[in-house]
Amino acid sequence: MRALGKGSIAEIIRVGLVLAWAGLWLCGAALAAVAVAYALNALGLVDMHAFFGAGARLQVDEVSVPAASPSWLVVAPAFLAGVVIVCGGLVIVWHLRRLFDSFCSGQPFATQNASHLRAIWVTMVGIELARYLLLALTGLLLAKFGAGLEQHVQIKLHLNLGTWASILILVVLAEVFREGARMQAEQELTI
Repeated sequence: MRALGKGSIAEIIRVGLVLAWAGLWLCGAALAAVAVAYALNALGLVDMHAFFGAGARLQVDEVSVPAASPSWLVVAPAFLAGVVIVCGGLVIVWHLRRLFDSFCSGQPFATQNASHLRAIWVTMVGIELARYLLLALTGLLLAKFGAGLEQHVQIKLHLNLGTWASILILVVLAEVFREGARMQAEQELTI
């Protein structure tokens, strides 16, 4: 099976990216539904024990809180982290879809491919930095306003070396594609 063009592996990946696009929109809808449920719980209109049970925990990124009575000190930054991740994922998948569209059309060194790769790595850096900032915000909010709550909240911060290695690889690939597009343009001018 060919890697590029019609009937290639790139077309299979493109179908997977369409499914990922739909999945991210579903995750966004689920995040919005949980936000509405939390707001209704805060207003006293819904009992979260009925939905989750007594021992259940909500997990968003690296923040885990009791599902039955989550505090806004943790939930607000956790929802922001979820929004950043879903929106960033949508941006990344959109650029990957455009990248694989050009692969399927047999134009791997199209001039816009380097821009798509650059947008992907910049988005990944933004997601990682936002994740660190939101976890720090959660810690600060707990330290300032969370008297007695800190023993119920679990925050784990870890440096994801795989993500940072992927970002560095994408930086290099973006430059390779930029140079490939430049060389292809020069070759077309000489013929």
